[in-house]
Amino acid sequence: MKKIVYGMMALALAAIVGCTPDEAQVKKTATAIGYAAGMVANETPIKDDARNAVVEVLTEVRTCIPEEGQSFADAWAPIIKEKVAELVKAGKIDAATGELVTTVALMAAKGVDYLFDVRFPKAKQYANLVTAGAGGAIDGFLTVFKPVDAKSATAIEYDKEAYEFFKKNK
Repeated sequence: MKKIVYGMMALALAAIVGCTPDEAQVKKTATAIGYAAGMVANETPIKDDARNAVVEVLTEVRTCIPEEGQSFADAWAPIIKEKVAELVKAGKIDAATGELVTTVALMAAKGVDYLFDVRFPKAKQYANLVTAGAGGAIDGFLTVFKPVDAKSATAIEYDKEAYEFFKKNK
């Protein structure tokens, strides 16, 4: 009987305090959240050149890890804006398209922030979990938000709460 009571107490404590997830849990959840953000981004009327630019920009920022206390959106925004400015200067996109690309790319960053702010706040303390989360979110986003010449998206399980969050906060 004592073992059952102690076991129940341990489960209750774990539920209250929360556990730090492992890399696989973070990556799976991040992929689902990124996919949800990508679904919302896909609903944006976006032309082919802008779609390809978003993919190019996200490929550029995916390895950037924010400093302690900094959000992914804050860390990635200057890189995104710089890359978009390069694309505009090179004539690959115009300024108006650049603004749209910036907005859509920042949605992916907000997906990573959502992961660490809402789902796994303690996980941001661990570099391996941050890397798994950022990579998973971008992978999920790009699974559904494909470049123009890519195959159509394969449906995967997406995070319905995150989808509703992104719909409200586009």
